[in-house]
Amino acid sequence: MLERFLKRLERVRKSGKGYRACCPVHKDKDPSMSITEKDGKVLAYCFSCGANGPQVAEALDLPMSALFSEPFIKTGLSRKDQEDLEMDRLIIMIAEKNKPTSYSDFKRLKLARERVKQLESLENSLHNSVKLA
Repeated sequence: MLERFLKRLERVRKSGKGYRACCPVHKDKDPSMSITEKDGKVLAYCFSCGANGPQVAEALDLPMSALFSEPFIKTGLSRKDQEDLEMDRLIIMIAEKNKPTSYSDFKRLKLARERVKQLESLENSLHNSVKLA
């Protein structure tokens, strides 16, 4: 995995647990980028321009998947989506007890119902795709 990157980089040299090389993002002349492999991931960082793994992969014309030994599988909702889902469910529950009295309350309730439907659908599809894998 790391070899795919090292073959395309210039002035590669061993450094500690990883390597140093010239950064392909800003095309430097002195090795300013650190690149290593850890836990099935290629980690790259340029100390000169701040480029990271995805930017380095793009500059080397490699797919983002080249950074990982295993394919990325999203297994659940993000923390923000989970928090939004909880808040929207709470808004719906409150509205069921106290009917919306203003237009803005009604609009917020409508938005909450739409988002709950979307997020629950996403959650179910992610859950089912993990079961199939």
